[in-house]
Amino acid sequence: MENFSAQWFTAYYISLGALLLSYGGYLLLKTDAIKDYLLNVSENNSPPPVWRKVLKYLLLFTIPGFILSFFPFSWIELLFMIWSFFIIFMAGQLLVMWPQTSKAIVESANELSKKIRYVAANMITIGLILFMLCYLLIERNQPA
Repeated sequence: MENFSAQWFTAYYISLGALLLSYGGYLLLKTDAIKDYLLNVSENNSPPPVWRKVLKYLLLFTIPGFILSFFPFSWIELLFMIWSFFIIFMAGQLLVMWPQTSKAIVESANELSKKIRYVAANMITIGLILFMLCYLLIERNQPA
């Protein structure tokens, strides 16, 4: 079980880190296109289905990760999974309260590019942190 847990978190850290780095870079490069997309999406009565799918799949991968963080018990993996649940909860709130969220997007249209770049920088930073966590996990599980 310990070996499976290490493999799970290695794959999870690498895949999520790569996604965050690539999409963070994409947001930085295509800030104006993302701004236009957000303004168009905010006109809808319901949130984009793709956003719900992203949260659903993140939740589906976070639940097993939470369980596997106890085999063997690892504070690092447990805290990361709790943080992931928190992110899912916060993003889910934005989707549940879509009328207010879309109104806030429209009202902050002037500052939207700045906020998109801020989110992109956070995504890149978290992606790098995930690669460092992967490195620590691999080093911790190396045979002596």
